[in-house]
Amino acid sequence: MQRPTDTNYDRLPPSVYLVGALTRFAVGLHGPFLNTYLLDMGANYAELGAFRSVGNIAPTILQPAWGASSDKLGSNKAFVAFGTLSGLFMVLLFLWAETPIHMIVMYGIQSVLFSIQIPTWQSLIGGLISDKNRGDELGKLGVVTNFASLIATLVSGFLAGYPILVSVIRAGLGDIGIILFPPVDAWREAYYIPFYLTAIVGIIASLLSIRIREKSMSSDKKREFPPIFEILARPGYFRRFAFVAVFFSFAMSMAWPYFIVVQREWLSNSLFEIAIASAIMTISIVAFSIPLGQLSDRVGRKPLILIGRSLLFVIPLTYALAIPISTFLSIPGVWVIYGANALAGFCIAASMNAITAYIYDVAPEEERGAHLSVYNTFTGIIYLVGSLIAGLVGEALSLIIGDYIAVFLMLMASAILRLIASFFYLLIREPKTYTSTIWKELRMFIQNKRHDTDLIQAR
Repeated sequence: MQRPTDTNYDRLPPSVYLVGALTRFAVGLHGPFLNTYLLDMGANYAELGAFRSVGNIAPTILQPAWGASSDKLGSNKAFVAFGTLSGLFMVLLFLWAETPIHMIVMYGIQSVLFSIQIPTWQSLIGGLISDKNRGDELGKLGVVTNFASLIATLVSGFLAGYPILVSVIRAGLGDIGIILFPPVDAWREAYYIPFYLTAIVGIIASLLSIRIREKSMSSDKKREFPPIFEILARPGYFRRFAFVAVFFSFAMSMAWPYFIVVQREWLSNSLFEIAIASAIMTISIVAFSIPLGQLSDRVGRKPLILIGRSLLFVIPLTYALAIPISTFLSIPGVWVIYGANALAGFCIAASMNAITAYIYDVAPEEERGAHLSVYNTFTGIIYLVGSLIAGLVGEALSLIIGDYIAVFLMLMASAILRLIASFFYLLIREPKTYTSTIWKELRMFIQNKRHDTDLIQAR
C-alpha cells in the first residue's frame, strides 16, 4: 500500500474533484426538497421552525470535535468516508418517517452524521495543496461542486414531477420492486427516486474518497476542541463581529420556516419549480463568488459584508408580497420567487466569502480554524433560536388571525429586523487598510464603460 504523500500538490488531484462533485450531487438530489417533504407530511409552522432549527444547529455543534478527533487519529479520509456514507445513506430512511416529529428527529441524527464529513473534508483538501494556489484551487473546486449540486437539483425536481416512473420501476423489478418501492400515498412516492439516488451516490462517493492520497499529518500538531467561551471572551475584532452577528442571524433565521409555505401553499409551486428556484440561487452564487471575492481583496471585507447583509431584507419582503407583485406585473408568482432567489445568491456570494475572509484576517494564524468553528457554532445556536421562536409564534398567530396573515406578518417582521440589524455591521472594524474603496471601484467601472462606449462610437 502506498504511503500518503508528504508534499503538497500544485493542483488538487482529479479524485478530489470527483468525490467533491459526487457528494454535492447527492446533497443536491434531496436537500432543496426536505422542507417541502415535511410540509407535504402535514407539518405545522412550529414543526417547520423546529425542523429548520435542527438543520441549523446539528451540522455545526460537533464539527470542532470531529476535526479534533481526526487529527488525533492522524487520518481525515476515514472520517470523510464514514460521514459521507452514513449521512447520505440515512436520507433513505426519511421515506419511512410517519410524522413530522419522526422526521425532525431523523433529520437531526442525519445532520450530525453528515457533519463528520464537513470539517474533515476541508482539512483533507487543505493539506493537499500548496498555499500559493490554495485560493485559486478552492475557487475551482467550489464551481465544480456547486455546478454538480445544480444539475442534481434540476434532475431530481424533474424526476419527482413524474411519479409514474416509480410505478414503472416497481413493476419492472417484480417482487423486489414491491419491497424497495412499497405503494404509499402519491405525494410520498414523488420522493422515492431523489432519496434512493442520494443513498446510491453517497455510497459511491464514500468508496472513492478512500482512494484519495492523503497527506500524512504531523504528530506534534494536534487540534483540540476550540475554547468557545474563551475566544468569545477576548476583547477585539472577533468578539465585536460575533456579537454583531447575533442580531442579524436571529432576524435572518426567522423567515426560513416560511419560504416553503409561500412556494408550496400560496403559489402551488411544483417540485420542479422549487428545484429551479434553488438552482437559480446556486447559479447566482457561482457567478458572483469569484468577482466579489476579488473585490473584497481590494476594498476590504466590511463593505462586501454590508452590501450582502443590507440587501437580504428584500428576500422575505418579496416572498411576503409575492402574490400582489405577480398580480401587479401580470407574471406568474413563481417568477417573483426566481427573482428573489437570484438576489439571495448575490447577497450570499457578497457576504459569506467576505465573512470567512474577515474571520481569517482578525484571528491569530494558529487559531484561524478554531475561530471559524466557534463562529459557525455560535451562529448555529442563534439560528436554532430564531427559527424555533418564529415557528412557535407563527403557529400561535395562525390560530388567532389565520394562516395567510400569520405567515405574511412573520416574513415582514424578518424583513424589517434584517434591515435594522444590517446597520449593526457598521460597528465592525477592519484590521488593516486597503488600497481602494467601493466608490473608487464603482467610478473606475463607470469610466471604463464610458471609455469602451466612446471607442465603439468612434469606430
